[in-house]
Amino acid sequence: MNRELAVVTLHGMGDYKPNYFESLKKKLVKKLKDDWSKVAFIPIQYQPILQNNQNDIWQKMNRFPLDGAILRRFLLFGFSDAGSLEYSARSKVSDQYIQVQLEIIKALDEAYLKVEDSSKPVIILAHSLGCQVISNYIWDAQNGKGVFNGFEPHGSDDIKKFRRLNSCVFLLTTGCNIPLFVGGLDPVMPIQKLNDEFSWQNYFDKDDVLGWPLSPLSPDYDKLVEDFSINAGGPFTSWNPWSHGQYWTDKDVLNPLLAKIRRYV
Repeated sequence: MNRELAVVTLHGMGDYKPNYFESLKKKLVKKLKDDWSKVAFIPIQYQPILQNNQNDIWQKMNRFPLDGAILRRFLLFGFSDAGSLEYSARSKVSDQYIQVQLEIIKALDEAYLKVEDSSKPVIILAHSLGCQVISNYIWDAQNGKGVFNGFEPHGSDDIKKFRRLNSCVFLLTTGCNIPLFVGGLDPVMPIQKLNDEFSWQNYFDKDDVLGWPLSPLSPDYDKLVEDFSINAGGPFTSWNPWSHGQYWTDKDVLNPLLAKIRRYV
C-alpha cells in the first residue's frame, strides 16, 4: 500500500537518544487510528555521525576533576554539534556536514519508497539544532550547495525532486536556535518558499533559552514564518529551561501537526 504522506523528524542537540521520536509517534498513532497506515513516518538520525568523537573527548576531559558534570556534558554534546556543523557549513568541503546531509537523503529515499511519487506531500518536524540542520539542507538544495554540489547519490529524476523537498507542505520547528547561527550574517536570508502550499510554523517557550522566535530576524523571515509562543511541558518543566525537551508531547504542538496530517490522509 502506497502511503499518502511522509512525516519526517529531526532531533536536536545533546546526548543522543535513538528513540527520540517514540513519545511523539505513540501519540500520533493513538490519535490517527486507521489513518496512521497512510503515513510514512521516517525519523532522521544524524547525531551518531558526531557522537563517537564527543564520547572520546568527554572521557579525556574526565582525567581532571571538574565541577558541573551534567552541565558540562550538555554543553559538550550540544554545542559541539552546533559548532562542528556550522564550521562545516562555512568550509569548502567537510565530511561531517556532507555525511549529515547524506543521512537526510537516506531518510527521504526511504520515504519515497513508501509514497512512490515525488508530488506526495511531506511534513517535517524539527527540534532545536535539527531546525538549523534542515534549514541548511533546504538552502543547499535550492542553491546547489552542500551535498547537492557533487555529492548527491544517483537516483531517478523523480526521487531527486523528492530529495529537494519540492513537495514539502509544512515545516514545524520547536525550540529553534537558528538565531544563534545567523547573528553574524547581514543580510539574514531564509530559505525560499518550497511551493504554494508550504507553510512554516515555529513554536518557542519564553523560558527555553535555546528556543527563539524567527519572524523578527528579517523582513523575509517575517513573511515566511509564523511564530507561536507556548508554555511547553508540565508543572515541573514549563517554567524553566527544561521546557526545551517538552515540545513534541505538548498539545499546542501536537494539535496543529495532527491537523496538517489529517488534511492529507
